[in-house]
Amino acid sequence: MKTIEIPIGTRGSRQEFEFTYNKIFLEFCGLINTNSDISARISKTKEKQRFHGWLYLVNTKNGLVCSFNEEDILTYLGHGIWDLKPYKAAKSEDDDNPW
Repeated sequence: MKTIEIPIGTRGSRQEFEFTYNKIFLEFCGLINTNSDISARISKTKEKQRFHGWLYLVNTKNGLVCSFNEEDILTYLGHGIWDLKPYKAAKSEDDDNPW
């Protein structure tokens, strides 16, 4: 019988992992869906962002970290430890234009 495992170094968006693997298996591997639809306003310096979506807890080498966006990039490091790179939308040339 073949066991399911995530190869060390596997990288992809959180959405890709959700579609590829079972929810219970991901929880066993340190990617935990909190089953709560959240809407939060987080301010950094003068910039405010609004998040709406499913909150995930990711077990990293620094402890549990929140993943707010399904486009966050995850890399599996093995033994239930992940690396998380938050998604940042690409800036367009029109960002300075208020219209």
